[in-house]
Amino acid sequence: MKHIGKFSVGILILGVILSCAQTPQRIELHPVYAVPRGTPEGPGLPLGVAEGLDTEKVKASTVRVVYGEGDSTMIVSGFFVANDKIVTNIHGLADADLASLHVRTDNANWTIRGVTAFDTQNDLVILQISGTGVPLVLGNSDAVSSGETVFGVGYVGYPADMFNIMENTVLPERLNGVWLRVTPNSPGGNSGGPVLNAKGEVVGITVAGSGAIGYAVGANVLKGLLDRSGTVEPLAKWQKRDSIRAYLYLYQASSKFYTDDYAGAIEAIDNFFTINPTFIGIDMRYENRGYAKAHLGRSQFDKNAPEVAQQYYLSAIQDLDKAISITPKNTTAYFKRGYAKTLLGHAEFIKGHTTVAQQHYHAAIEDFDKAIGIYPQFPSYAERGAVKVSLGISETHQGHTTEAQQYYYAAIEDFNEATSYDRHDAYAYIIRGYTKICVADFESDRGNMEDARSLYKAAIIDCDSAIGLEAENPYCYHTRGVARAALADYNGGIEDFNKTVDLKPDFARAYYNRALVKVLLGQKREAKADFKKAKELDSDIGK
Repeated sequence: MKHIGKFSVGILILGVILSCAQTPQRIELHPVYAVPRGTPEGPGLPLGVAEGLDTEKVKASTVRVVYGEGDSTMIVSGFFVANDKIVTNIHGLADADLASLHVRTDNANWTIRGVTAFDTQNDLVILQISGTGVPLVLGNSDAVSSGETVFGVGYVGYPADMFNIMENTVLPERLNGVWLRVTPNSPGGNSGGPVLNAKGEVVGITVAGSGAIGYAVGANVLKGLLDRSGTVEPLAKWQKRDSIRAYLYLYQASSKFYTDDYAGAIEAIDNFFTINPTFIGIDMRYENRGYAKAHLGRSQFDKNAPEVAQQYYLSAIQDLDKAISITPKNTTAYFKRGYAKTLLGHAEFIKGHTTVAQQHYHAAIEDFDKAIGIYPQFPSYAERGAVKVSLGISETHQGHTTEAQQYYYAAIEDFNEATSYDRHDAYAYIIRGYTKICVADFESDRGNMEDARSLYKAAIIDCDSAIGLEAENPYCYHTRGVARAALADYNGGIEDFNKTVDLKPDFARAYYNRALVKVLLGQKREAKADFKKAKELDSDIGK
């Protein structure tokens, strides 16, 4: 789920209590916010070939920029813009091994003679090579309209280096007025590849991605760069330019983010933009820095520094406000701001400020609404549903059971939408199962046992679906274990709690729940050991 070069990663959702309906000694759920969300990529489309395009012609003009021999390691894609010139992205070459760097097609390998032009604002470089090819026709990117179908081309699937054409839809509003925004995001390896219109003309060059959204530099920018193409500069000399070395910070930002070094990611982002302040993706600075700050705040919160965490959340929201002010229809920025507001709501909720927390939750829902309004297929339904679960939990704490159930059912509707758009979204299945248990607990407390049993069974089905997609996710098993225990399938519950602690040995709630089930089975000695382990991990558990 982690994609280097895409400053984006997924969202954690919020809640706080360990049980939705607060029945003493019930086999209880974990906190809903604990369930991790990987980088939401959206449903995507199957890799394939686009009808109406001369696939063989496009393939002959599209190249791989690689290093090594034999099963070469792929860096980026590219394509011919003149008989002896190709264009690709700077970020793939900033630290490439020049000794073995070359350009490859199915029929030939060429050396790179050097750089004839580059544009650090738009991450483009034109390379002169030792051979010749047929250039693709450049179209008018200004004529591309929102909703238009375009086709992203490149090589994916290292080490297979599979040629691919993927259908994309152009989204409203360009990034900073220059880059096309398309969906779904192109697979890894397509960077530097052409984006074609229905006529087969190049209207963009794939350059970056954020979650389910991809970005392409408009072809008219490339036309201007070709006009400035001049004498050949050796790659070794070109790589030493500060503006080129700065691209290493983009890689650092991504790798640090995905290793949970959020402070390091923020520093790397700022370093890049200090050197390249005119980079067209300036709103990415605020968007990605804000997202990193939100995660940094979450890490501080987990270290029992809630006040520090809240300052990071507020700073994150300010950055995301700035990103949205630059590109008002930036789907991912609304999504990430919704995440930060949800975290802020949770921080207020655990301090007992329920009304303030609910205000932040509602503000988060407004952001997810905006993201959905711009691009319904972006995975915001599951995130919006998760916030509704948090609102349901807060209403439960206030004794407003009717309102709580309304939020839970509204959340389930969102999860239904999420899974209809992407049947591979394990997170949506897990939290939908979680929510069904919350509703089932209410029905059980009211004596509606038949309805409760149906909901517990439905929760198990959702967990089964999640396990089929993410078999190593401990929260799939723990949620299913709670539902099984509620149905008096105690052996099944213990089996799931065993699997949970195997996958996550520090999962205090799983030990505690397993102990409760063992008590019901008369295994008092074994239960005592589990109670002790749970207390060692969380001294407040069971209070």
